[in-house]
Amino acid sequence: MLRIENRVGMPESKTSSTDSPELCVDPEHYKSYTKQISYRWNSRGFRDDEWPDDLSDVVWCVGDSFTVGIGQPFEETWPSLLQKRLGKRCLNLGEDGCSNDTMCLRIQEICRLYNPKTIAVMWSYLSRRRKHNKNVQYDRDDFGDKEDITNFIKNYKIINQLPTSVINLMIPNAITHPDILNYFLEKEFKKNFKLIYVEQIDRARCGIHFDIKTSENVTKSIIQNM
Repeated sequence: MLRIENRVGMPESKTSSTDSPELCVDPEHYKSYTKQISYRWNSRGFRDDEWPDDLSDVVWCVGDSFTVGIGQPFEETWPSLLQKRLGKRCLNLGEDGCSNDTMCLRIQEICRLYNPKTIAVMWSYLSRRRKHNKNVQYDRDDFGDKEDITNFIKNYKIINQLPTSVINLMIPNAITHPDILNYFLEKEFKKNFKLIYVEQIDRARCGIHFDIKTSENVTKSIIQNM
């Protein structure tokens, strides 16, 4: 769980997944984006520098493509900004297309192996699942609004019962149905959960993910909750 095998050994690239002229959602925005972007993957397959030998006091940043920083310069991703603000190493364990099921397993392995002090997890779309050891957009055998919420709450509870400090965030538009979003934010989560819902105020080059202004707000929210 602490390696992404299909990224290990990949050469540096100027594009990745939806951050490309072919797959971006707004070609004009893509062409007008002026910041330089490249994608480098460390020996574990994450978009990060190599991990230090001493992992006793790092912040573990777990998430999907919004944590990878697809469409952003590496130094403007929220784990990179958090590292700069805190003055301590923040590891980027973002995986493009990652499901909440996989994040839950990844965090459990971090806790089993490294006894972490702080984990910041940015949860993904509720419909994503881990099926046959792969991330899929939805599970044909278990889908729907009720099933999505039930699965998310299961993962949330597992992680937040671990012996570490967990800061829970959620990507923009993870919940698209307004009634469900209101239920999450105004009822169930105010009573029983602590979740930071990320509002997107700018767009990365790909047109989907957020850019530096939103990353900065994410960083501020994490620090306020540490």
